[in-house]
Amino acid sequence: LTPITGEVIKTIAARFWGSEAAADFTTWEGKALAAKMIQDRGYANESLVLCNFLWPITDCDKSPDLAGDPTWESRILSAVLGRGISEEDFYRMGERIFNLQRAIMLREGRRGRIDDRLDEHYHNTPLAYDQANAECLVPGSNGEIVSRVGEVVDWKRFEAVKDEYYALRHWDVATGLQTRRMLEELDLKDVAGDLESRGLLAAST
Repeated sequence: LTPITGEVIKTIAARFWGSEAAADFTTWEGKALAAKMIQDRGYANESLVLCNFLWPITDCDKSPDLAGDPTWESRILSAVLGRGISEEDFYRMGERIFNLQRAIMLREGRRGRIDDRLDEHYHNTPLAYDQANAECLVPGSNGEIVSRVGEVVDWKRFEAVKDEYYALRHWDVATGLQTRRMLEELDLKDVAGDLESRGLLAAST
């Protein structure tokens, strides 16, 4: 039996995904921020060559609340480098790597928002099963377990969450292209210049 209850999942969501709302898989609330935080943390972890099967440790049966500690990776990095790296610094590192990859993908032909999409069957074909989770069970509101069998991804809601996600990333919402200001804040001024020369940087507003 797993010690992970609905309350533990909500604690994990607040600690690692930005809000308790992200723990409810039946709503769109909090999902844009959760996506950004998971991506930034994941890219930072990969740069440390930490096994992503174990890191981040979001649940821990040795801790009082059974949830993990999101500062572990930054504390490990601080020990290795001999200088203080905060959790915020760690996320920022991942954000920089993620944006660098985004810039490379744009340079290599990705078209921004138009290519940030799901295959049509996710919007049109009701979910039938999952190989690892046959009943497609997920946490719902108030921690209860619900099945997503028969569900599809609502296209309009998906597009609205993309708006929210791009705004959190400080990308241009209409195009999904990066902005000069955001790239320069991440010390990627040369990348901004290269994208601008190729017509792949969001127009200044």
